[in-house]
Amino acid sequence: MENSIWKKFKPSIIWIADLIVNVAIVFGVVLLIEKFIVTPFDIFGPSMCDSMNNIKGECVKGYGEKIILNKAGYFVDTPKRGDIIVFVPKSSDEKFFIKRVIGLPGETVEILNGDVYITNAEHPNGTKLDELYLNEENNHNTPTFETGYKIFNVPEGEYFAMGDNRNASTDSRSCFQNPYAGGCNGDPSGAFVPVKNIEGKAWVKFWPINSMQVIEQPVYFQN
Repeated sequence: MENSIWKKFKPSIIWIADLIVNVAIVFGVVLLIEKFIVTPFDIFGPSMCDSMNNIKGECVKGYGEKIILNKAGYFVDTPKRGDIIVFVPKSSDEKFFIKRVIGLPGETVEILNGDVYITNAEHPNGTKLDELYLNEENNHNTPTFETGYKIFNVPEGEYFAMGDNRNASTDSRSCFQNPYAGGCNGDPSGAFVPVKNIEGKAWVKFWPINSMQVIEQPVYFQN
């Protein structure tokens, strides 16, 4: 009797077991892809307008555009100036920020008269960044805020990052803290993003559909 029941239900049991194994494999592959290769990310707030979260000419203050993060790229390479990155700042262990890399390890970043200057081995006397991605309101208008610093010496292994909407971005200038409530609070070390805190690089916009595009890398100056 037991053998006949087993024979009757054996194909169904094998089919269900095979389905469970295949679903588990697919689920595991998806988790691995999101963990190490690419993952979606919802952009929140106006700090990257007009480059991001500008929908139909309006800067979105809440959730807006969706992007794909390239997480694998930084396993074999380092962040470049102009990369738009998603990361967790030193001041928070859970909140993700999205900003643009401006200063690289070992460089000095200076904000002077609304413009950004970079001093490094190739430009020992400093050179002004030509930031073509900034809109008319923000171009040549990068503030330092009352509690902010104007000169930042970027440590090795860390990066200086700012939002493209300079007048509405909480970023390295104020150590990712409210610039009107203390900002760096006398300790500028929080201004920098350790490479280990970087989740990935913004790669593709995929939502809204009419905004779909590969995110371009800006060109600054020839080293």
